[in-house]
Amino acid sequence: MSDEWCTPERLCEALGEFDLDPCASAFSHVRARTHYSLVHGQNGLELPWVGSVFCNPPYSRPGINRFCERLSIHDGPWVALVKLDPTTNWWRTLTDGAEWSPFRRRIKFEGVRTFTAPFPSALVWHDWAPPAAMYDWIYRVTIRGADASR
Repeated sequence: MSDEWCTPERLCEALGEFDLDPCASAFSHVRARTHYSLVHGQNGLELPWVGSVFCNPPYSRPGINRFCERLSIHDGPWVALVKLDPTTNWWRTLTDGAEWSPFRRRIKFEGVRTFTAPFPSALVWHDWAPPAAMYDWIYRVTIRGADASR
């Protein structure tokens, strides 16, 4: 199975625009000024990260570990779409000092083919102010809406 699990278009619209998507693919819907893609010979881990970052990292190892480490030290705002797995070191690295909210339903990823993830997902962010459209996702589509005190 491929590591290209493209973020759903409706979620990308709600997220708004970012300065960088370090894990772009030919099928990406992410709105970013700069896209790094392995297809174009660009390794998003080795290139500069400036400004706000949206990252839907490869879920295989070591990719997810390395992207979570890079996000955790990024000095600008960032958002990550990851599988919900608090049993892992990469999860603890990513969520330390960050906010996060799990989705109520499994995400339907898009790209070469559309499929529902075989695992739950979460949105994790740090120093990021969600646009108004994103609050609908956070409070309607994620579990956070069921428990606003969280």
